[in-house]
Amino acid sequence: MHVVSNKVRDPVQSDLGFMKLVAGGDQHAQRVLAHRLAPRVQRIAQRLLANKADADDAAQVALMEVLRSAANFREESSIERWADRIAVRTTLRHAREQRRRSLFMRAEPDADILHDDSEPEAATPHEDTPRKLQEYLSQLPKARREALVLKHALGYTTEEIAELTQKPVGTVKDRLVAARRQIRRLIMRELRLGARGERE
Repeated sequence: MHVVSNKVRDPVQSDLGFMKLVAGGDQHAQRVLAHRLAPRVQRIAQRLLANKADADDAAQVALMEVLRSAANFREESSIERWADRIAVRTTLRHAREQRRRSLFMRAEPDADILHDDSEPEAATPHEDTPRKLQEYLSQLPKARREALVLKHALGYTTEEIAELTQKPVGTVKDRLVAARRQIRRLIMRELRLGARGERE
């Protein structure tokens, strides 16, 4: 019977030493880390970016940044949670760069969020929706989608989101409220259309 050693699972005993190997250029350790984190980094990029090609590019850049930053790992959290922050920052930076290039080529401004504080923060949409939530997220402006994903999919606090996106806390709160409201409206519109179609 194959027994998995508990020592391998111990982040204090294994993760710090493992990351030192990665930082030291150990190619086997680097491959193991890349294999371990690639799906997670890819999911983060896909949640933050609507365009699949952009998400794939951002995930590759983020994974390379994780490998380059291995020497900065401290055992304050798991490797995964530490890498999440790097992936988020790198993906957002990549998105900003893509946006700037797009604006330069097309000379068209991105849609900005609407400041609307008439409604307090509310719960996210009900799970029983006509389409997958990711499809509704893809219809949001970038700033709103980023805020909502960071808050509810990745579990960051409003203050942490403000730090990651380099925006004031108030701006983040506005984006969260606007994002929730927009998704609710999209869902309610489709539910009404569906109910109307059934009656006809």
